[in-house]
Amino acid sequence: MLADSHRFLRNFIRNPHATGAVAPATHALSRSVAAAAQEVYARHRAADDGRLQVLELGAGTGALTHGITRLQPVLVERDMGWARLLRHRFPTLEVREQCASEALGQLEAPAGIVSSIPLLNNPQSSDLKRLIADRYAAGLIRFFVLYTYGWKDPLAGSGFRTARRASFVARSFPPAHVWLYE
Repeated sequence: MLADSHRFLRNFIRNPHATGAVAPATHALSRSVAAAAQEVYARHRAADDGRLQVLELGAGTGALTHGITRLQPVLVERDMGWARLLRHRFPTLEVREQCASEALGQLEAPAGIVSSIPLLNNPQSSDLKRLIADRYAAGLIRFFVLYTYGWKDPLAGSGFRTARRASFVARSFPPAHVWLYE
């Protein structure tokens, strides 16, 4: 079985626009994303009478999933091989083999989102941002946590009431920023 770093590099070489990094998220990045997600999840779950579902978009090999498992996220991954790997690694979690746009478009109840979808080099970035903004405006996205390797707010202008850089993770390759939107 290939190590996760080899999986990422292979997929990045095959299709750099579909794989946002040359390596999976580091443990430090996973912990930082998990801390932001758990903080905001607790607040919104209480407001939604405990029924708030969490979706992890672009779950990849599960590097972030380890940190948010206790939130019982639904894992969304369009790559068939990675979806199979996620089912093996996280047998108690639901894994949907579909693209993030489809998963967001199918939201029918409020959800919190944790995303590994690359917005810097993704050719569908503007469509994804528009869909995220629409779902937020419709009250279906309560919070959105993502990380980026860029310096700017990746969802600027998407209509979120608040947007803040939750952390900077120097122990990531490359260094990353974790953003939290509500």
